[in-house]
Amino acid sequence: MRNAPPIPGLFVPPIRLPLELANDIVQQCMSLYFDGRDINQIMLFGRTTSEHEDDMGSGLPMFLITLLHRLAELLRDHLPEKVHEMLFPPKDAPQRARQAILNLYHPGEGISPHVDLLKRFDDGIIGVSFGSGNRLDLYLEERSILVLSEDARYDWTHGIDGKLKDFVSGGVDGQGEPEWIERGTRLSITFRWLLPGADIVGGPDP
Repeated sequence: MRNAPPIPGLFVPPIRLPLELANDIVQQCMSLYFDGRDINQIMLFGRTTSEHEDDMGSGLPMFLITLLHRLAELLRDHLPEKVHEMLFPPKDAPQRARQAILNLYHPGEGISPHVDLLKRFDDGIIGVSFGSGNRLDLYLEERSILVLSEDARYDWTHGIDGKLKDFVSGGVDGQGEPEWIERGTRLSITFRWLLPGADIVGGPDP
């Protein structure tokens, strides 16, 4: 499946992150966090205000703030206004805590079906895929953008089968015959809002 199923709150717009920006983000993530280290996940946190602020908050590295700005621009015409405002608050919105989680997947690796922690994360999740496509209930191409909100965020699980290849209808460009597409190394970046109090390190789960 290449098109998103009709689940309320699920958005997979027909747009791609610009190649030059995507390549720069991958290079930054690999050199800062993954190269030469036996890890596959990094969690980063920041105090985020508005897409209209020059730095869109503090705490996150500049390349992720740049990514948030570009996502705000790219998604503006592809999301309902209330969903876009939830993800990228207006200038007078109160400051909130946002997490960016970086996951590195090698071919054959996946993640079990799950719902993001209900007592820790708020509504509105953005995921961006880099380096390789993969099948997360539907086929997500490299540089694709996924948004989970409402029912899609709270009532449906999402996950990735641990496979070396994905069988995709329409082929890699969506126009040809069904085919098996080999996976490469994939980097995912997910932005999530933290619920009030969930950003307190060492405290009990809210």
